[in-house]
Amino acid sequence: MSKGKECLHYLLLFLIVLITMNMIMMCLFIKQGSLQVINKYKKQLKYEVTLTSNNGGVSLTDAKELTHLKGVKAYNYEQLVNASSSLQSVDARLSFPRIHLKNYQEDSFLLAGYSSMTLIQDFNSKEYQLKEGRLLTNKDENTSNAVISYALAKNNNLSIGDSIQFNTEKGDVSLSIVGIYKNKVGLLSRLKPYNTIFISLSKAQSLSHTEQTLSSVTYYLTKEDTSEGFMKRAQKISLDWNQLQLTSNDAQYNACVSIFENIYDKVKMFPFILLITGSFLLILVYIRLSKKQNLLKTFIVFIVALSITFFTSPYLSKYTINTSLSHHDMTISQKEIRKIRTVYTSKIMIETIGIASIMYLETVIITYKKKISA
Repeated sequence: MSKGKECLHYLLLFLIVLITMNMIMMCLFIKQGSLQVINKYKKQLKYEVTLTSNNGGVSLTDAKELTHLKGVKAYNYEQLVNASSSLQSVDARLSFPRIHLKNYQEDSFLLAGYSSMTLIQDFNSKEYQLKEGRLLTNKDENTSNAVISYALAKNNNLSIGDSIQFNTEKGDVSLSIVGIYKNKVGLLSRLKPYNTIFISLSKAQSLSHTEQTLSSVTYYLTKEDTSEGFMKRAQKISLDWNQLQLTSNDAQYNACVSIFENIYDKVKMFPFILLITGSFLLILVYIRLSKKQNLLKTFIVFIVALSITFFTSPYLSKYTINTSLSHHDMTISQKEIRKIRTVYTSKIMIETIGIASIMYLETVIITYKKKISA
C-alpha cells in the first residue's frame, strides 16, 4: 500500500472515531440534561395539590380544615388582586415573543399576597430570585411593604424605599418597596410576568371584596404521600365539594416533563447503536490497511479524535438541545433552555472513555483475528 493510501485510511479512521464519539457524547449529554429537567420539575411539582373554588373564593375555615390532614408538610394561602397604575408596565411579549401569555393585558398589574413568599412556586423554582432588599415575612403582615420585579423598577426608575400607588376595586393603595426580584418566564411561571407586586396576605385580603376568603391554597405533601391519597382523604371531610375543587400538580408536572421524557427515551439506546456502527466501519477501514497496520498510530488517532471530541461535544449538544426545543410549541424561554447543563460529570467521563476503549479494542482484536485466520 502506498504512503498516500495509508494516510487516507488513517484519516478515515480519524473521521469515523471523531464523528462517532461526538454523536455518542451528544446522546450522553442530552440524556443528562433531560434527567436534570425531569428531576427538577419532579421535585417542584410532584407533591403539590391546590384548592380553589368555583364561586371565586376559598373560605379560611375550609382552607384550615385540610391543613391538618396526614401528609401535609406545609401550605401556602394565596390572595390575588387585579390593579391598575400610572406606572409604566413591562410588556413581556417584547422579551419573550415565543411565549403565549393567556389573558395578558399590557397595562394591568397583579397584587399577590401569600402566607409565605419562600414557598411560592416561582421563587422555589428559581424563576424569581431576589436581587435587592428582602422578601416579605410574617412581620410584614398588616403593613404596606411590597416586593417588585427588577424590570418594573428599571422601567420606572424605582428603588428600595420608594412608594408606588395602585388603584383597585376597593380604592387606591400606596405601597412601600422593600425588595426587588429578578425573574424570567419559564415553564412554571403563571403570574403576570414582571408586573406582579408581592404584598402581605393581610394587605391583599383587605383589598379583595371578601376578606375572609382566599384565591387558592396550595398544600405541599411529603414524599411518602401521593396527591391521589391526599385528595381521597380530603373528600371525606364535610365541605361543599360542589363548589370546592382540588387540583393535583401531576398534570402540570406531566406537561412540563413529557417532552424531556420523550427525548430521553429516544436517545438512551443511541450510544449502543452508534458504538456498533462505528466499530463496524472502523474494522472495515482498518482491514484495508493490510500489512501497514500500526497499533501505535491507531492509538494516536483515537487519542487525538477523542481529545477534540471532549472539546466539541458540549457545544454541539447545547446547539442540538436548543434547536430541538425551539421547534416545539412550549412555554419555555431561551434562558430556561440555556440552564440545561451540558457539563462533564464523572459518569459521562467514565462512559465516554469506556466506549472509546471498547471501539479501539474491538477494531484491533477483530482485525488481528481476521488477519491470522487468513
